[in-house]
Amino acid sequence: MKNMFCHGEVLLDRKFWEAVLELLKKYSNTPHHKDGKILGSMTTTPHPLAVYAYLMFIHTNASDPVIFKEIENMMNDIIYELIKLYHGGESGILTSGGTESNIAAILVAKKIFPNRSNTVIAPDTVHVSVDKACDIMNCKLVKIPTNGNPVNASILEEYVRKYNPFAVVITAGTTERGLIDPVKGISELAEEYNVYLHVDAAYGGLLIPFLYRHGIIGENLKFYNGVSSISVDFHKNGLAPIPSGILLFNSKRYSEKICYKAEYTLYGKYCGLLGTRPGGSVASIWILLKIYGLDLYEKIALKTYNIAMYTYRRLSALKELKVFKPILPIVVFKHKYIDYIELLQRILSKGYFLYKSPSLEALRIVIMPHVEKSHIDDFVNIVREIIQ
Repeated sequence: MKNMFCHGEVLLDRKFWEAVLELLKKYSNTPHHKDGKILGSMTTTPHPLAVYAYLMFIHTNASDPVIFKEIENMMNDIIYELIKLYHGGESGILTSGGTESNIAAILVAKKIFPNRSNTVIAPDTVHVSVDKACDIMNCKLVKIPTNGNPVNASILEEYVRKYNPFAVVITAGTTERGLIDPVKGISELAEEYNVYLHVDAAYGGLLIPFLYRHGIIGENLKFYNGVSSISVDFHKNGLAPIPSGILLFNSKRYSEKICYKAEYTLYGKYCGLLGTRPGGSVASIWILLKIYGLDLYEKIALKTYNIAMYTYRRLSALKELKVFKPILPIVVFKHKYIDYIELLQRILSKGYFLYKSPSLEALRIVIMPHVEKSHIDDFVNIVREIIQ
């Protein structure tokens, strides 16, 4: 391979391309979502149109709106659509996903309330990125025990009174179980106590509004008065390539808190934690919204929920298992006698990839857009074989 480049130009001969393809083929045995065996990851096959748009704009930097004005216009369109979806908000930034969004939101909160106690309050079901944020910013993270349930707003109020935090973080679609913390009730507390409230909806952000609209769940996700920011990932249920996250703020004043002077650039500043950011991510989200609108995500929400319920019924028919009824399209189950780690190892040995729900000592299936009923049928047959 060392002689394949000459003065910065690729030697375009047949042997070269055969060697390139052979090298790629060597590493191409990675699992693919379409095979139906990736059942625990919150990732999926991106839409072909989104991939095409990403490639078309792969050279662009979303942090440079002077050179790449079209990317800024696309981003404005995306924010407009999300403002409609969540009934509020004023501004937003592109992020690499939920982790960056959570860190950025907590940083903004710390700048908004510098005189509060150096504390963040969150349920113990919060994503690990919140721990990471507090580690980076040297703040104290106080977790509220929830016993595997959505956090109780009254108990959270007690913690807010006791600790006077600069931020509260809750989740709309928890990682292990798909729980939805009571956004409306906690937003009222945030407004009353004037505390920054961030809603991590990286997973549930493109599910909850539609499932609520159809009466499937009782908790909605929107910019209630006390909500300061909401994060949502389009590389989860949004069919965009990784990385494609959005962090929305209810005030432009908040988003400005995460902008930094960069006088050497034409724009004069960077907004967000990253410098260079992929404009292709913006283009991929934009084209799906432009062509299909939010209706696409409504269809995905209903499809994945229905398959989750199908999975719940199929697994519940195996009497050796305890299966937790889905709230969002996440199905958690455990064997009544076999340790969940041992069960996971047996499933992995069959080529299926599930994640863990350690707090429940159980395993997690996430019904992403690529999962079909036929995949579930095959998986249930494998589980039946394993536990007999």
